[in-house]
Order: sequence, then structure tokens, then C-alpha cells
Amino acid sequence: AARRGAGPPEPGEVSMSEEPLDRIVLRYLQKRGYTDAERALRTEAKIASVSQMALVPHLGADASIADHILYYNEADSDPEALMEGYRLLREWTHHSLDLYKPELLRVLYPMFVYCHLELVAADVPELAREFHRRFASDHELAHGEETIALAGLASPAHLRSDPTALKLKQNRMPVRCCQYTFDLLVKYLHVANQMALLSILNKHVAVTVTDGDPAPEADEAARAARSTITGIGPPSFVDAFNAKKTGRWGVLEQSVEVQAMDEFEEERARAEKEEGDGDDEKDAKPMSKRSKAAAEKAKREAEEKERLEREAGNGAPAPYVPTIVKSEIPIPELSYQTRLDAVEDVRYRASVGADALPSVAFYTFTHAHGFLNCATVSKDAAIVAGGFADSAVHVWDVNKAVPGGTDLYETDPESRARRLAKDAALDAPAADRGEPGGDVAMAEKAEDARELAPGTDKNGASLSEADKPSRGSKVARPTPSTEYVGHASAVHGVSLSPGDEFLLSCSRDTTVRLWSLELKTCLAAYRGHEAPVWDVTWCDRGHYFATASYDKTARVWAMDSPSPRRVMVGHLSDVDCVAWHPNANYIATGSADRTVRMWDVASGECVRIFVGHAAGVRALALSPDGKSVASAADDGEVLVWDLGTARQTHAFVGHRGPVFSLDYAGGGRGNLLASGGADETVRLWDVAIGSGDATAKKPPKKGATLGEYTEAPRRGPTRTLRTKSTPVCAVSFTGRNLLMAMGARAPSSKAA
Repeated sequence: AARRGAGPPEPGEVSMSEEPLDRIVLRYLQKRGYTDAERALRTEAKIASVSQMALVPHLGADASIADHILYYNEADSDPEALMEGYRLLREWTHHSLDLYKPELLRVLYPMFVYCHLELVAADVPELAREFHRRFASDHELAHGEETIALAGLASPAHLRSDPTALKLKQNRMPVRCCQYTFDLLVKYLHVANQMALLSILNKHVAVTVTDGDPAPEADEAARAARSTITGIGPPSFVDAFNAKKTGRWGVLEQSVEVQAMDEFEEERARAEKEEGDGDDEKDAKPMSKRSKAAAEKAKREAEEKERLEREAGNGAPAPYVPTIVKSEIPIPELSYQTRLDAVEDVRYRASVGADALPSVAFYTFTHAHGFLNCATVSKDAAIVAGGFADSAVHVWDVNKAVPGGTDLYETDPESRARRLAKDAALDAPAADRGEPGGDVAMAEKAEDARELAPGTDKNGASLSEADKPSRGSKVARPTPSTEYVGHASAVHGVSLSPGDEFLLSCSRDTTVRLWSLELKTCLAAYRGHEAPVWDVTWCDRGHYFATASYDKTARVWAMDSPSPRRVMVGHLSDVDCVAWHPNANYIATGSADRTVRMWDVASGECVRIFVGHAAGVRALALSPDGKSVASAADDGEVLVWDLGTARQTHAFVGHRGPVFSLDYAGGGRGNLLASGGADETVRLWDVAIGSGDATAKKPPKKGATLGEYTEAPRRGPTRTLRTKSTPVCAVSFTGRNLLMAMGARAPSSKAA
């Protein structure tokens, strides 16, 4: 065999330096169709085929990848040889030393994927199916969704239209291994002359080489999930991307929580002042206003300091202090009545947690299994809306459904008295002028409605014994609903506005519709998406809303504009869910590409990418303090992410199937998370445990990447609540932390 530096070639023998040039010329002649010139060159240079020149043993095992790729010609590759090459690589990997085997097995999956795509591109469907049948089982545990999607690819046309194939072709799959493992792999491919596999490794796999010995993972499935294709590179690139912007992770000064805290503080200060004034009357020497104010301030500070020290001594967590941030977009004001109701809800909100679980109520849709796609409930649990597969939207008013009930928000006597006093103060100028009407008159009518005699309706008419509600009755009563018709296909998302004045619905017909609950009609239809719209949700402040679609985009809209204000582009597959940040400056999106992304509404840019799910993301929820986001996937796993550090803080397992809905309990940091899923359960998760641990807040050490330090220990649910036979399509906490759940009862599966 000829070697480098072995002297001049014999007559008629092609030299080593001339072979690459001959190959390049031959490829050029083939592409241009110069068959006569190609035949002459083959005869003169004594070349049988370009593939013969690809297998050049004289390069040796010490040649670089580029040297070998230079000799590989895709046009002359043999599909059967490619399949045999993967079989040999798989066999070599499984017979490797245990020290290197875990990292070598990570390389097998990218090689399997792109070998399959190469066979499909070569238009050999029988061989592609045989390849998938023989080797797909090796990767079903960690990559079940993608292996199933690959099984459906049978022709080159599929590669140009299938979302999974496009994602794989347009991006490189990340793999992480140490230098020893990588050198061992490349040397094997060199020695075995596996030029096709070497080309795949060079073209489609982004290998991150680390220093030190191999580091096998305890959970290789979690490692595979963190190696999800994101479109920007390997995990180290994702880590660098998340570190670019700090973000405004907090709540607005105009938020209901902050305003309620300020109002409660003012009430407490007034009460202390009145108490102090009563004590001052007993003193012989009166104090000046300035001295009195200073004394009151010192007293409050001393009491607060004493309370903090007492809580710290008992081991209790530090009291919640909201982080106030400024908004970069115009923030609409809530209506007076909506704000008043929200403040009263905060006042009487139940404090829930792992040691004080919330009460749970369930709305069951009967005879709707297979037809109910989505549902939502208002903050006072009085209005329920559902979207159905027959393109209709139904709305139920629970207050009106009770015979003798009213459509007014029922609350406690203290709250009603406080509201009447505020309304009277607002209407005092009109009352002084002798003008009728205003909130005072409306409140008086409300009081009259609440004081109806038992057995009469709101008009004073008598109710029959059959119509009177009976406590503890197990017989379901039909609840009248209002049907909204306008969509041309199935409805997949509904959302009630703050104050319950408007309803949004999104459909497979690519439109979003705005309905007035008072007028019971459609006010507007928003068109902009190019594919079915899977989710829609209102901003907590109203006016703005966000949508998620199969066209791989999320969009932000305003009620007064028919076109979107922002279009968020970046996901590699359809966007299945969207949620608003409490400060209305960000939205979170979850996609079938297994990533969660945070977007800045002001600029439309992506500011965070969270990678760790092993299946498509189906549900999202933002914590009340605006510092974390929870996401749930089709495999039942629930993950919680810290928005500031972009790292995983909690991992919850327990659901056996897709999770359809998530929601945080209101108030403070949101220490309790609720979820509902296809396994017919509602589960409660304690997110207070571990949220303050040093491991969660510890900055990554030097050289750390996202792939190493994001995984949190997995924990089970605090409580599991099972339904009789009802998949849970939505869960939501009311303003006072009553947990509402909804679902359509499934038919009995018992044999007759």
C-alpha cells in the first residue's frame, strides 16, 4: 500500500496529492452532466467510482474529520452500507468499557435519527422501515415522541413538510461527552472507514467536549431532556443566552396586591391613631402633632421589629415583601367595582399551604366527554365557560341557576358595610345636591334583593316546593346556559376578562373572538394566525390578551386593534399554551418542542429559555410574586423554574398522563401549586419546600453550564384528590383561595 512520503508514484499510478484534485474534477463533471469528459477522466486516471476514492486507508487513524469528510460522496452512498454501519457502531458501543459506555450511548441516538433521515431521503422506504423496526426500541424510553414521529416518515416529500423532520434537519443535536470518549469514537470511525457516519457526526451533531473523566448521569432520561434542540445551540449556549438579560421579575405598584397591602396599612395606622388619641386625652400635657406622629412611627417600627424577631426565632420564613418594578408598556386601570371586589378578596383570602390545604369544589360537565375541549371559571366562581368541539361556547351563571338567587356577588356583612360606606362617600356630593341615583341607590337595591323572604324569587314571586333547592340533594339539576355561536370549527381555549365583562375564545378556524357577556353577542373577531389557535388568555389588567398557535408563534393583542401588537417567533414546533406574568410585561409560552420561553412584551424578544421537559409542554402558571414559572408536560411531570437564575428549583412527579392545567394559590409567594390532568386527579404540590435552599439560590460555579446544574430532586404531591371518572381539564384558585376544578365526566368503563 502506498504511504505518505514513500517516493514518486510508479508510471500510470495516481499520486496521493492528485487524488483529491481528480475527485473534485470528477464531481464537477458529474454535476454538469459532461458524461464524455467524465468517462475520459475515469479512463485516464483509472478511477472506478468516486466511492472507491472515498475509502482511502492511506489517510490513517490520525487524520482529522475534515480529511475524511473530503472523501465522502453522498451521491454514491449505499443505503444498505449505512444501515450496516450503524449496526456495527451500536455493537461496538455496547461492547465498550463501562467507563465510556454511558457517554457513547448518548451518541447513538443522534446517529440513529440522522441515519433514518438519510434512508428516507434516499427514497428506500422498505429499508427505512426495517431500520426503524430493528433499532427504535433502544431509544423509546428517553425519546418516545420523536421515535414515533420518525416512524411516519416514508418519502422525501415528508422531510419537506413534517415538523419533526424539519426541526431535526435545520438544527444540530447537542451531545456532551469528555475528551477521552470523543477521541475513542472518532478513532473507531476512522479505523472502520465509516465515512457516512463520520459525515453525520460532523454535520448534524453538536458535540460539547469537556475536560476530565467521563461523568455518567444517574438519570439519563433527564440528561436527554436537557439536550433538547432549542434552535440556538447546545446547553452552554442556552445558559449564555439566559444570562444576557436580568429581567424585571416582580409586581407593579398598580397591582391589586400592592394596593390592598397599602390600604390595609392605612387602616391599621388609622386604628392605632384613634387608639392613641384616646390615650392622649388622659395625659395632662398635650403633645404636638409632629411629636405625636414621631411617637406613632417609632411605636409601629418597634412592633414590626419585635414581630420579625419572634418569627425568626420560631423558624418561620421571612414575611413576604413584594418586589416593585416599573412597567415598560401602558398599563390599563381596572374598573372601580373590579378593583373593589379584588381588594375585598385579598382581605378575606384564606392562607393556604402544605399544612393548611384549600377547600376544593368541582364543576362536572355531564354528557360532554369527548366534546368539552376547555373550560374556565371567574374569580368569584359564579361564571363558568366552556369551549366545545362543535364550535360553540357555553356560559353558565351559577348564581342565576339557583332558584331565588340573584346575580349579585354575595359576600360577608362586614364587606358589604364597608362597601356601602365607600359608595356613600363617593356619592356624597350628589346627595348634597339632592340628586337621586348613584352607587348608593344601587347598593340599597342590592340590600333589598338580599333580604328576600325565603321561598320567593328576586321578583317576590313564590316558588313551588319542587323548585326550592334542598340541602344535600344528590339529584343533579339542569343549569341553564347561554350559547355563543360564531366559530367555524372546534373551540380550544376560553378566558374571562377581569370583572367578567368579556369572554375570549380561540378556535381551530384560526380566529379569536371577543364576546360581551352583558349583550350576549360577538363584538370582534381577531384574525392573524395562519393555523389553529390552541390557547388564549387575558392579561390580569385587562385590555391585552395573548394567543398560542400551531403556526409556531405566540401573539399579543389589544382589544382596540384587529392586528397583533407583537408576534413572538422562535419555537420550533406549535405553541400549545400561554400565560401572562403578574406585571404584564412578559408572557410565558410552552411548546411541543419541549421548551418554555419568556418573552418581553415591550420588545417582542425572547429573554428566557427553559429546557428540561421530556415531552411537549401543555400547561403554565406564573407565581403571584412574579419570580417563578411552573410548567407541566404530556408525560405528567411538573417543573418549577426561577426566572432570575433561569434554573430549575422543583421537579414534581405523580401524574400518570398529560397535565392540562396549573394554578398557584393567591397571596405572597404562592406556596401551593395545583394541577389537573388526564389521570382524573387534582394534585397539590408544596413549592415552599426547597425554594429558599442554598442549592436553589447558589450561583453556578465557574465553567458550569445549563446542562449540569438545573435538575432539582424529584418529589411527590402533597395531596392527591381523585374524581370518580372525570379527566380534569382546568383548575383555578378563586380570589379567596377556594380551588375550583372542572372536567367532563367519562362514561363508565365497566363491562355490562
